[in-house]
Amino acid sequence: MHSVTTNMVGAPTAPRLPSTLSWHRWRRDPEILVAVGLLCAAALVGLLTVDDYGLTVDEWNADSYGPKALAWYLSGFTDRSTFTDVEDTLWYYGPWFHSLITLVQWTGIAEHWAVRHAMTFLSGLAGIALLLPIGRLAAGRWAGLAAVTLCLTCGYLYGGIFFTPIDVPFLFAMTAATLAVMLMARERVPSWPATVAAGLLTGLAIATRSSGIIAQAYLVGAMALCAIEVILAEPQARGRQVARIAAHTLAAILLGWLTAFLLWPWLQIGNPFAQFYEAFAYFAKHPASWEFPHWGHTVTTNHLPWSYVPAELAARLPLVFLILLVLGLLIGLGQSVALVGAGGRALADRNWQNLKATVGEVTRARLALVVWAAVLLPMAFIMIKGSTLYNGIRHVLFLIPVIAVIAGYGLARVLPLLGRVPILAGAGIGAYLGYQVYLFAALHPLEYIEFNILAGGVHGAYQRFAMDYWSAAGNVALRRLEHRMDLDPARAAGDNPPSLLICIQWRQSMVAPMYRRPWKLETDPAKADYIIATESDPDCAKDQPVVLIDEVTRFGRAFAWTYARRPQPAAPAAALPRP
Repeated sequence: MHSVTTNMVGAPTAPRLPSTLSWHRWRRDPEILVAVGLLCAAALVGLLTVDDYGLTVDEWNADSYGPKALAWYLSGFTDRSTFTDVEDTLWYYGPWFHSLITLVQWTGIAEHWAVRHAMTFLSGLAGIALLLPIGRLAAGRWAGLAAVTLCLTCGYLYGGIFFTPIDVPFLFAMTAATLAVMLMARERVPSWPATVAAGLLTGLAIATRSSGIIAQAYLVGAMALCAIEVILAEPQARGRQVARIAAHTLAAILLGWLTAFLLWPWLQIGNPFAQFYEAFAYFAKHPASWEFPHWGHTVTTNHLPWSYVPAELAARLPLVFLILLVLGLLIGLGQSVALVGAGGRALADRNWQNLKATVGEVTRARLALVVWAAVLLPMAFIMIKGSTLYNGIRHVLFLIPVIAVIAGYGLARVLPLLGRVPILAGAGIGAYLGYQVYLFAALHPLEYIEFNILAGGVHGAYQRFAMDYWSAAGNVALRRLEHRMDLDPARAAGDNPPSLLICIQWRQSMVAPMYRRPWKLETDPAKADYIIATESDPDCAKDQPVVLIDEVTRFGRAFAWTYARRPQPAAPAAALPRP
């Protein structure tokens, strides 16, 4: 691939991918080779360790949604269990990904839940892989590789892509839609293959979660910039070309809505636009309300501070990621201010030629502007609207990859400076990667509870943030208890298995699929022989005659507790009557 001399804002020419992606061109591009190697290594590690990740709170209901959604189609749209027999409002999400998982589960290729975790992981990894072309298009060489690396070394993202059932496929769909919009906007007048791809993938985003409609806002904005460039550059043919741009835009939007309609049963049972609005309005201001800690303060899900998302990112992203992000933001802001200043001076002086040149620079930077829009528009909507968010920032997990592109741009801009001290730069990069590998190994399989030094690390963030909100440590505690039981020959061979309560909020009665040895499922703590408490319900063993026998700890902090019922003292023998 050729290097790109443009930047994230104000690029004189749009970056280009090579016209062909033949092997001989790939093997000569170190950025692509390193990125592919890194992604393959991550895929191998992820698939080899997929069984280490346990079932989490939302996976039970998501797993039941897939077969019921398939039943809607296979029954000829008569089986309505997808609207009646799943958890309330789950139909407000599109089921395509869960249906796909169900189809793979039916093949019997692997254990039921292992298939779900593997496919969720692979969809998240695919979304991260798309950052390579996005970074190359928006910011030039090395920005894509940097973005991929930052995402794979972000514990909150990497750990979460194994078991976050709704937000990971949305991350993939939104990242794919963003790339498709950028490919559509590469030329002044888009090609029909790029238009079809943008239509299908923006529709996939809508059919995953209603907020995916914002991808079509990116599309309209990018096409508007294409039209402006045509008007400025080709006055002879601008009418015809602008009409072609409008036709492509309309076709992509209609194809997107058709895709969403076909993939999302909720849109098929009434006026599609009214159905969509109902789902969108519900999640824009979700009625769910509970308290949780945020930077040491108690907040409620539906009355969050406007700064909630940036503040959570500041705590959960690795420090190097944050530094590069701030650098990229500052450089982009500086370039934006320079462009606005140049345009303002040209307007004040009525220098239409300079004004035209400035506007032309903006239009040619449209691929970078798509990335900026993909970060800033959702963030601004959440802040202004006061959207309900809970469980950390999983609802905006899709923002982290595009944020990583801006951070990658920051790194790409300072690479010439780092090239002057290659040994020091290499040592710094190696130290960062080495530390993150150590951190992942120490946290595994709870990588998503990683916090950076600004929040005090895992140790200092404890009880100041919602950390293991998925209760993933419950699975770790269960495996350790089962190993302990298997080492006890009397227990292992017993015909009367002990009773067990796993305190995962709202799911105590559904945990049987987590077992790998015989247990008697119990939901009453007063009757359970063993109790596993998790962060979502840490007091479930309170006031019970139990003793703590194990803790799942990370960096000196406990995230799950295993209790055993104390043996009851034998009753005294009854006194025999005297002769």
